[in-house]
Amino acid sequence: MKIDIFILFFFYYISVFSIFGYGIFFQRLINISENKRICLGYSGLIGIFILIMYSYISHLFYPHGIYHNLIILILGLFLFYKNILEKKFYNTDFKVLVVIFLLLFVSFLIFKSHDDFPYYHFPYTYYLNQNSLIFGVGHLNHGFRTPSSLFYFNSLFYLPIIKYYLFHIGPALIFGSTIFIFFSNIKASIQKKDINYIYFFDLLSLIFILVFFYRLAEHGTDRSAQILTFLIISEIFRAFAVKKISVYEISKLSIIFALSVSLKAFYLLYGLLVIPLIIVLSKKIGFKNLLEKILSNKAFYFSILLLCFVLITNFFNTGCLVYPIKIVCFTDFEWSIQLKEIERMALHYENWSKAGMTPNFKVDNPNNYVKNFNWIKRWFETYFFFKVSDFLLGIIFLLLIFGITFFSKRKQKKNLKKEIFFVYIIMIILLIEWFIKHPALRYGGYSLIAIILFIPFSLKFEKYKTKLYSIKKKTFIIILIGITVFTLRNFDRLIKENKKYNYNVFVNPYYKVDEDYFYLENKIYDLTNNYNLCKKNITKCNQDGPFTLKKMNKYLLIKRR
Repeated sequence: MKIDIFILFFFYYISVFSIFGYGIFFQRLINISENKRICLGYSGLIGIFILIMYSYISHLFYPHGIYHNLIILILGLFLFYKNILEKKFYNTDFKVLVVIFLLLFVSFLIFKSHDDFPYYHFPYTYYLNQNSLIFGVGHLNHGFRTPSSLFYFNSLFYLPIIKYYLFHIGPALIFGSTIFIFFSNIKASIQKKDINYIYFFDLLSLIFILVFFYRLAEHGTDRSAQILTFLIISEIFRAFAVKKISVYEISKLSIIFALSVSLKAFYLLYGLLVIPLIIVLSKKIGFKNLLEKILSNKAFYFSILLLCFVLITNFFNTGCLVYPIKIVCFTDFEWSIQLKEIERMALHYENWSKAGMTPNFKVDNPNNYVKNFNWIKRWFETYFFFKVSDFLLGIIFLLLIFGITFFSKRKQKKNLKKEIFFVYIIMIILLIEWFIKHPALRYGGYSLIAIILFIPFSLKFEKYKTKLYSIKKKTFIIILIGITVFTLRNFDRLIKENKKYNYNVFVNPYYKVDEDYFYLENKIYDLTNNYNLCKKNITKCNQDGPFTLKKMNKYLLIKRR
């Protein structure tokens, strides 16, 4: 057995502890806690949040090289160790953290990564390791025009020995932290004997992400954002349930929402969920008091700051605040993507999501295909009846298992919760927008469809009158089944990857990296090298390709000829 599996395991765990260290420190720094008790599950998400912010800022000035990243890692480990020694955490929470990420390690072992990983996820992250900010880098690859904050986060884990084999640590952290939060919420509800619709929604969400999102290689940036959507809905319901809204609820929602938008810009649309939240909370404490709580909340300002960095980075890459929405694009700058190209790519994205394009097929007239629902027939024939229908059957089966498990002939009366109805309407509006504009499951469809089904069923399960010990027993069985399915499906995946790709985790546990992964970095190097040659002898300068390089203060600027 080679030592590589132990090296990967070692760096995986110390990275997890480092990230949680930053999260714990930041929670205490701006007082994000419930009754002075830190939620260790949220420490993971908050650690990701604060490191993403740092990554955006630092890359403006210098690349995220190996030794820079090593310092960041060690500092996080120190913060984690310091806080554990202070004994402000319960030993149980630490044990749960270790167990959750031990279970997730089997999904962390992958050979074939996400389809977009070699295309632009890996190249963009590696670009962050090798270069500081380059204006107009979106010209080199259209994937570089829509970077995710996960790339900035992952770039901080280019480390000695392990090199770039932790570039999928971000999805694993979001996955594990969210599982931890849902598990903690479920446990707390049982302890408080508060078995309501939120309890069932959390349990359904936990099992869903374990069973349906078991393959970490498929997460990319899309599924990480969808996992956070389940958490956003859960936290909104919890904000509805508390008698008095606190800084804690506002902080959590601000950070989760900002994090999801930074992963995928179109999640800005989910800001519509703020409307019912403000209406309900204003009735509880008054709009003026609510506004004061929001404006005095430090996490709220950090969240706004993160979104600003995302928009600024998009602008530096393409000239657009959100690409390819032409209304927020500024095409007059030297590095800007031109309007014709923006319109072409907007059509490309829509055509792809509506089944008008695949790796092996493209409709003759994409512009006509996406108009007036001309796409519906082909979408149903090639996408709905192969992917959406299978997904719906899976959810129905999950709900059937829950129904059988928690069914009781004894029922209790529950008042209709109008605030939930408002959230439900917003989710339906978002589903309609999804269907009209980008009806692919990866673009928000998984979470939208699941949540719209989970909410009414959670309300239904709430009405069943069952003794607490029975609820505890059934919950334990459901979670055990979810963990078992997650583990077995990943072991089955590893066996198939071994047969198909000869992937043996005990020989070489790392994901596949080919020379092609570095194409764009080599292109940047060639442009830089040619630029330096041009400076020495401008009359003999002849840069290859359709791009030119220009010096702008201390930064480089890429533009089309």
